[in-house]
Amino acid sequence: MSRIKILHVVRNLGTGGTEEGVRKLLTGLDQSIFEQLVCAVVAGPTTDPITGARIVRLGLEPDQSGFLLPSLFRVFRREQPDVVHSRNWATIEAVPAARLARVPALVHSEHGLDVTTIRTQPWRRRAFRRMCLEWADCTFAVCNGLRSYYARQLVVSPERLHVIRNGVDTDRFRPDGMVRAVLRQRLQVSPSTMVVGTVSRLDPIKDHRTLFGAVERLVSRGLDLCLVIVGDGPERGRLQSDVQARPMLRGKTVFVGEVNNVPEWLNSFDVFVLPSLSEGLSNTLLEAMATELATIATRVGGNCEVIEHQHSGLLFEAGDVDGLADILKNLAADCVRRALLAKNGRERIQSEFSLQRMLLDYTGLYRQLTSRKTLATAALSGSLRADGATEDPKY
Repeated sequence: MSRIKILHVVRNLGTGGTEEGVRKLLTGLDQSIFEQLVCAVVAGPTTDPITGARIVRLGLEPDQSGFLLPSLFRVFRREQPDVVHSRNWATIEAVPAARLARVPALVHSEHGLDVTTIRTQPWRRRAFRRMCLEWADCTFAVCNGLRSYYARQLVVSPERLHVIRNGVDTDRFRPDGMVRAVLRQRLQVSPSTMVVGTVSRLDPIKDHRTLFGAVERLVSRGLDLCLVIVGDGPERGRLQSDVQARPMLRGKTVFVGEVNNVPEWLNSFDVFVLPSLSEGLSNTLLEAMATELATIATRVGGNCEVIEHQHSGLLFEAGDVDGLADILKNLAADCVRRALLAKNGRERIQSEFSLQRMLLDYTGLYRQLTSRKTLATAALSGSLRADGATEDPKY
């Protein structure tokens, strides 16, 4: 039996939550069942240096946009995939292109919002997304909050959209005392210093300035804090300038940049903060909780589905500097509570957001869609018995 050929379509296979999710599939799905490759809109290498996966490139520049449908159509006709899976608005043209190319199964998924579409989608996007909802065999979001958002925007029942949640490797992301000691020595912090950290793309939607404001207030009151920012992005220069303009943060803030050892840096933290204005289902939130950190996040998107407030983490309103400062002050004064939140957080990730569960969900989706298409083709050709039947598909 031949393997199921999956073609993942992304803007680029760089850094970010969506890209990390694709890489988990590239390395985690059963290679005896699936053959996988990537189509990326942006120019770059034809092999992913992290997973070794083959990448077909459309050749656009990072800041360039264009009409992608003809190029995607040619890629699909040449590669003959069994499943095309596009992600987010940047690659949604893959849906009609795949339909025109007669790809057997089409999947489109939504993984988050950008700062310009938090409240509403432009009408052209809404109209095109509605058409693609009809053309795709499965459309899903990574959390219930994002599903509800798109159901409202497209004026459809939430049942028209499915949910497949992200998962995290809890063996790779776990507490490690030895690593913690090494990284904290590198940060040159004392055992009594509370290290507050975040890991994310440096983008306006992540709202690092709310975190800056909260830490600044507490340092000005004499609390022994160190702020660690892991990640890179278009906001880095502005954020570094902002820190330099705040005397209380100078010498207390470390910009680590983009790293390939995120698990180690997470172990250096005492508290993880995700201050985003909007989220789908944050991979770094899952990773921080799996690392057994006391975790604080804004009450937006999938954060509310991951964190059980006051039990496995703490939630605050987006942009609320005072609220975040109060939470950090209380955690700085109560290491027992920090440890309990951290323990409960890891247990929640292990039970509800494991990588194994995520891979099983995607395996089920891809196999069911291709099985359904095979049966439909056989029925049209008259090769099925008249009384043939299959169980109702999940997707």
